[in-house]
Amino acid sequence: MRIILYTGKGGVGKTTVAAATALACAERGQRTLVTSTDPAHSLADAFDRPLGPAPTLIRRNLWGQEINERIPVEGGAPSRPKPRGRRRR
Repeated sequence: MRIILYTGKGGVGKTTVAAATALACAERGQRTLVTSTDPAHSLADAFDRPLGPAPTLIRRNLWGQEINERIPVEGGAPSRPKPRGRRRR
């Protein structure tokens, strides 16, 4: 698995570069998920289709989603696993 994260000031083209990178990866046969937390929902505009909080198939090997950062993720953060085995005394 590879994670590519684009960050920077607003208006510099992060969404455009992320969409182009995702499309290139998908065309090479890599299963790709491109995600945006931008409240402007410009990722949906880049692919000319509606996207929501769940991954949506855009084309073969490519899914997109737009996460609203103000809505909590279902289930919240994962809990820390409990230790297994015998406790030392």
